[in-house]
Amino acid sequence: MNDERVSIGVKIAIRLALIGAGVYFLYLIRSVVLLVFLAVLTSVALAPLILRLQKMKLSRTLAVICAYTLLLFGSLILLTFLIPLFFSEVKVFLLHSPEYEAYFGTLLSNVEVYLMSFGIDFQKEQVLQSITGGITGGLSHIVATTVGIFQSFIHLVGFFFLSLYLSLEEKGIEKFFLLLTPKEYHAQALSIVSRMQRKVSQWLFGQMLLMLITFAMYYIGLSLLHVPYALAIAFFGGVMEILPYIGPVIAAVPAILVASFVSPLLGISTFIFYVIAHQIEAHIIAPQVMKHSAGLNPVALIIAILIGAELAGPLGIILSVPMTMMISVFVDDLMVKIQDIVQQENN
Repeated sequence: MNDERVSIGVKIAIRLALIGAGVYFLYLIRSVVLLVFLAVLTSVALAPLILRLQKMKLSRTLAVICAYTLLLFGSLILLTFLIPLFFSEVKVFLLHSPEYEAYFGTLLSNVEVYLMSFGIDFQKEQVLQSITGGITGGLSHIVATTVGIFQSFIHLVGFFFLSLYLSLEEKGIEKFFLLLTPKEYHAQALSIVSRMQRKVSQWLFGQMLLMLITFAMYYIGLSLLHVPYALAIAFFGGVMEILPYIGPVIAAVPAILVASFVSPLLGISTFIFYVIAHQIEAHIIAPQVMKHSAGLNPVALIIAILIGAELAGPLGIILSVPMTMMISVFVDDLMVKIQDIVQQENN
């Protein structure tokens, strides 16, 4: 009996060691893992469009070619028109940043005098340096990330052909996941993958539509208020919609700051606009757009975003939400099995 317990303990220890080694290996090659996951995500996102084109009597190959052509043209339009405009407004902002810094310094001086009258020590220079340093650092990080993406040509080519292969192959995603699971778990793996595909594809479509609507809403509102750099700020706000709960808050910060540089009244007006816009987005637009997407625990999502940022930077932040959704399907399946086992034992 003792020998059996020792044998079971050794087997468990070996399995845990192998799992730990596997997790560490995946961490070492996390850039490749993220690339593969991004390819799978792209294939999942395009799957509904490909199936719809197939129902229009197109062959699988022709449907995939049409879907990826639309994806490439959409990306080219974004790269050719919108992103250059975004960076041109950022460049203009940086050129005028000394004026904004002087204005903000005067404002902080008034705050410093006011707080000192109550005996409160307020270090204006430190606050000013931290804010300007944060803005400059954030902009440089965005530029560096964009340049890094363009420089990673081999990774982009690998990503494109991998996602293209997964789309061209009939049930390519299912076959990909079957390669990663033992034969006795293939039926369970197919069930999980099917639910993952449905859940993630619905989320992706809704998320892209929500980002587009939010971008348009921010741009129209900021333009009507005559807030400078409305396009760049609205574009940033649309991108931030990919972060649930905290994204709209982050999106409001640069808009309110830039508006406050023009006048305190415009800053207050912009703050009120973002409060109203967030209420409309959270209670009217998002529920309608994302009604087919299953909700996830806000705490779990925020933790996932923080982990993604720590492991892989901006790309990790973007992929953290769909990754969490996919893991949630696996966890739900595991919980159902545990409940079945408990019920069997009770019976």
